[in-house]
Amino acid sequence: MSNSTTLILELKKVQKSFRGNVVLDIRHLKFHKGTIYGIVGPAGCGKSSLMKILSGYETPSKGEVLYDNAPFSKSFLGKPVSPEDLFLVNNLKVKRSLVTKLFKKSNANQLLSNYFTSSSAEKVVNTNFSNLSKGEKNAVLLTLGIDADPRVMLVDDYGIYFDNAMEQKFRKKIVSINKDHGTTVVLSSPNEKILKNFCSVLIYLDNGHISKIRTGSHKNPNNEKRKPRRYQNSKRRGYRGRDKK
Repeated sequence: MSNSTTLILELKKVQKSFRGNVVLDIRHLKFHKGTIYGIVGPAGCGKSSLMKILSGYETPSKGEVLYDNAPFSKSFLGKPVSPEDLFLVNNLKVKRSLVTKLFKKSNANQLLSNYFTSSSAEKVVNTNFSNLSKGEKNAVLLTLGIDADPRVMLVDDYGIYFDNAMEQKFRKKIVSINKDHGTTVVLSSPNEKILKNFCSVLIYLDNGHISKIRTGSHKNPNNEKRKPRRYQNSKRRGYRGRDKK
């Protein structure tokens, strides 16, 4: 199998600037199908910008983003259009309604009971989404993302609003969908300890640059022989994709 057929996302000479300041500068970065990636770095290092560019939610100031070896399609306004089977969980559009109504095809209480206690799940599903705490909102969004069964799922600031018990439950589910469905998962977090326990590849960001790439503790069930190459940058100093998976 050629390298191009195993790629799902690829960034080439990507830069993102705000008000003249370069906040993201990545020469080349590849993401392979059926792998769990972790993007690690402190606040302000460019994690969220990278996740939005990977999802097609934002356009890079320079460079090219490829999904399945092709650029994102564009709207009549020239903005990239994210494929239906790829999305950033944090940017899921949620209407101001009861949580139970957000789950169109599934039982919200049953799904959320996998992560909340039974009494907490019942309370959440009968609450307007806008009135939930940050932790509850993030749990609902991640549950919606998992239930949609996307081909590629991106989660920014993974786990920072969860307690240990809830994070471990979500972690177990993410590993499960990766193993059983071949879902490609990209997670970002300032907490390296959380991600290294179940990601196959860890990508470290520092001031918008990739400082290093390391192998995580989780073995990729779809291609255990593949190992990430160390990233070298001479310029840097100091839902519905189940049939396609």
